[in-house]
Order: sequence, then C-alpha cells, then structure tokens
Amino acid sequence: MEANFTKINSALELKKEKIFNEKFWLSFATGILLSLSFPPLKTGFFAMVGFVPLLFLIDKIENYKQLFIYSYFSFFFFNLFTLYWVGGWSKEADPFLMVGCVLLILFHPILFFLPIWFYMFVKRKIGGKVHLFIFPFVYVLFEYFRSITELAFPWLTLGNTQTYFIEKIQFIEFTGVYGLSFLILVVNVFFYLAIKEIFACRKILSKNVLIYLLSGILIYIAPDFYGMFVLKNSEKSSSKILKVGLIQPDLNPWLKWEGTLGEQLELYMGMTREIIKADPDVELVVYPETAITYYFLLSPYRYYFNWFKSWIDSLNVAILTGFPDAKFYENPSDAPPSSHLIKETGQRYDAFNAMGLFLPNSNRIQKYAKMILVPFGERLPYADTFHFLIEPLQWGVGISNWAKGKDTTVFEMRRRNGELVKFSGVVCYESIYPSLVREFVKRDAQFLVVITNDSWYGNTSGPYQHFQYSILRAVENRRSIVRCANGGISGFIDPYGRVQKKTKFHERTQIADAIKLNDEKTFYTKHGDIIVYISFYLTIFVFAFAIFKNFKQRRVAK
Repeated sequence: MEANFTKINSALELKKEKIFNEKFWLSFATGILLSLSFPPLKTGFFAMVGFVPLLFLIDKIENYKQLFIYSYFSFFFFNLFTLYWVGGWSKEADPFLMVGCVLLILFHPILFFLPIWFYMFVKRKIGGKVHLFIFPFVYVLFEYFRSITELAFPWLTLGNTQTYFIEKIQFIEFTGVYGLSFLILVVNVFFYLAIKEIFACRKILSKNVLIYLLSGILIYIAPDFYGMFVLKNSEKSSSKILKVGLIQPDLNPWLKWEGTLGEQLELYMGMTREIIKADPDVELVVYPETAITYYFLLSPYRYYFNWFKSWIDSLNVAILTGFPDAKFYENPSDAPPSSHLIKETGQRYDAFNAMGLFLPNSNRIQKYAKMILVPFGERLPYADTFHFLIEPLQWGVGISNWAKGKDTTVFEMRRRNGELVKFSGVVCYESIYPSLVREFVKRDAQFLVVITNDSWYGNTSGPYQHFQYSILRAVENRRSIVRCANGGISGFIDPYGRVQKKTKFHERTQIADAIKLNDEKTFYTKHGDIIVYISFYLTIFVFAFAIFKNFKQRRVAK
C-alpha cells in the first residue's frame, strides 16, 4: 500500500515538473508582461518586450501540440488578468454575465494561437531570420481579423496599451491603431534578437547586440519626436469651438430599469438646468447610453415626450440622449427571425439600442441605432440563424437581443449664431472599432460623441480601459470626443488625445467644456487601415512561398 502511494506521489511530482517547466514560465512571463501593459496601469512600455519570452518559447517548442498548449497558457493569463472585470462580480450581476466572462477567458485565447501557429509554420519552412520580420505583419493581420464578424471582441488590440503616451501615438493619424500594434511587435523582434545574441556570443556589448538593441530603441522613441512636433503646433489648428455639457447620473445599472419615466426625466432635467445655470453658453447637453429606459417615442408615452420637448424648447438647448427605439413590421413575414414577437397580437418588432438628437423649437428627430453589438451580452451572434437560442440566453435586465442598426448617422444642429454643426455618436462598445468610427468622420462629422454605461463592471479596470481607448479614436481622426457614461468615466478629449476634463467613477455630476470643431480629414480617415492591407498580401505571399518550399523539399526527399 505504501509502495503504491509512493509511486502515485512520484508520478504526480513528475507530471507537475513536466508542466511547470521552463516553457511554462516563459509562457507565463508573456501573459504577465502583456497584462501589465494595459490601462489603467500606466506601464504600456511592458508591451515592447511582452512577446520576447514567447519568441524564446517558440524556439524551444518541439511540435504544434506543445505550441498550442504553451501559447494557450500565455494568452490565458493575458486574458485573465486584463479581462477579469467582464463578469461584473457583484451580488446584483446577472449570472449570465459571470458565465460569459468565464467562457471568454477560457476560449478567447484560442484566437491568439492562430498567428502564433502561422509564424511557427513559416519559421520551420523558410528558416533564417525572415520569419521574424514577417511576425509583426502576421500578428497585425490576425488582430484585425479579431475585429470582424459578429463574434468579434477586439478589446486587447496591442496598440491600446499606449494611450498614456500622448507623444508616441500622434502618428496613428496615418496608420490607425494597427500601426501602433505593428511598431510594438517590431520593437519586440529587435529586443528578442538582442537578447538571443547575448546568449549566443556570451557578450553583452557585441556589435550585433548593439545593432539590434539600438534599432529597437530608435523605433520605440522615433514616434515621440513626431508627436512633440505635432503637439507643439497643435494650437494652430481649428479655432471653431462649441460649448457642450454632459450628465453623469450614476444610477445603479441593474435597478435603473425599474424607475418611472417621469422620475428619469425629472432627474435629467434638473441636472441639465444646473449646467445651463453654471454656463449659459452650453448649446448641447449629452446624456448616457439608455439614459431613458422607456420606448418614449411610442404613442403610450406621448405625454412624457411632449413634456420633455417643451422643456428643451424653454431651455433653448439641444439634447443628445440614449434610449431604446423600436421598428414595427406591418407584415410579420417581413420581420427577421430574431425580431421580438407580441404574442397577444402576433405583431413583430425590432428593438434598438439607440440615441437621438432633440433640437429646441424643432420637430425633427434625428436617430442612430447601435450597429455593433456586444456578442452574447447584447445580441446572440448570427441571431437570425440561431434565433431559437435567443430566449434562453437573455439577460435578466431586459437589454439583450437588440437588433443591429443599419447605417451611420451624422447629426445636424443649427447653433444659436446660425452656423450648422455636424457630429456623430457611437454607443459604448462601438468606440473600440476604429474602422467604424472613421466612417462617421468620412461623412463630415466635426466631432464625436461616445455614450456608454460601464457601471455594470463596478470600479474595475474595464471602465478605465474603455475611456482610454477613446483617446486613440480622437487622434486617428483628429476629432474632439465627448464621452458620457452613466457612472463614469465621462470627459472631454481634444483632437490630439489630451484629456481636457473628466469625471471620477461612481459620482453623480454634470460638467461642461468647450470642444474644437474640425473639418479636415486625416490620412487614416481617408484611406483606412493600409497596414492591414499590406499585412494581408504579404502574409498570403509568404504562406504560399512556405507551402511551395515545403512541397519542393518533399519532392527532393522522394
């Protein structure tokens, strides 16, 4: 009996030793370094070496099975420490949100394996050092792929790590955030080569070490010089300004759906009066996502809508607010399978997570419906195909199964001086999609608004990360951003990514500031993600070359 126990104990120790070996610690190091790079930590420089342990790990990998296991460890820890907040983790949080977080952290790392597999395939088939300089292109391409389809969740784009370094990010007016990701990966490659050379020649200051090290450092700091030049001359940009106010009501996101429409309107009216009283020059006031939780444009709520509208007229201020909107289908057969059904009448309708602009002394209502919805949280991916799963997967707070909006909207507002101002708004999660945001600016939006409700996640990393990502959208398009959140963080960001003013998390407040209006379009706004297109064609070429070389080697071997 004792002998058997000793054997079992020895086997367990051996298994533990096999798992927690050098490869494991290298994979763990990558996960930790990448996690330390993301907001709210201001240590984004760790991203510049985050992939170095992983590249050394790949050198030690013997087969693709090992590659999957250890790269999965890397990205599991990365996702765990960076996205832990997605579950909400409060006593009021919907269990579905917590389950979704666990599934995200378990399965999302698999998507990060794809560029690593591709890199190892090319490394084995081509050899030399060419594969290392292909790696940044391959990773950026797959990073972009993670931002498309209805399953997309591009929260962990590498470029998002640099939002606290304002000088460094100014060049993304040409490349977008993927150019920033590319720079980070190139620096990683040079630092990896420098460290590898040190181990190979056992010298810290050999010629090759200095070349690789200096190359990495120069590439890392080069954008800062451009950024300093741009920021120095930033005051010469557009002099047209608009005074905007925003309301941060800090309502409990789980309970606010229970309040009456009258109570909601009174709260926002009171806070808006405070803004106008403090600064009569404010011409637009912004409310957060689903600030009004009722379908108040429908006829049953006509009394409240008229009250709301008369109040806007009396204050002579425009209001942009989030609210649920609906589209009813006269013929149920015209409705998509994912639409809602009213069982009593058989009528079908789509519900939208929308925002609307209400102008003083005008009956015109301009609306925008959210186009990119949070997978599972707001809509079941490919819901028209898997519509039978919609009911089982709905949240308990009545906000799931939104329909997708169809088109970008550019709001038009006539100022008190008669000037026409154009702007656009995105809802919450949409602000992390650079390709969507640039479409609004291409259509002549002079500034941007982000309305959101990040209070689901409490005072965790999530709301801080989300706020920081808006800085990148401002710089990419050179547009001021007004960000209004239910419980924070709200604020004003100038076209260069500088935060003019912001609120604290979990405070009820209202603030106002002057924002710049801009008509000029950046290279990125006009042309989009050129670096992604280059990466796509280069990756296809290299992959084809690797397959051809592999085929040729097999023929020679025969």
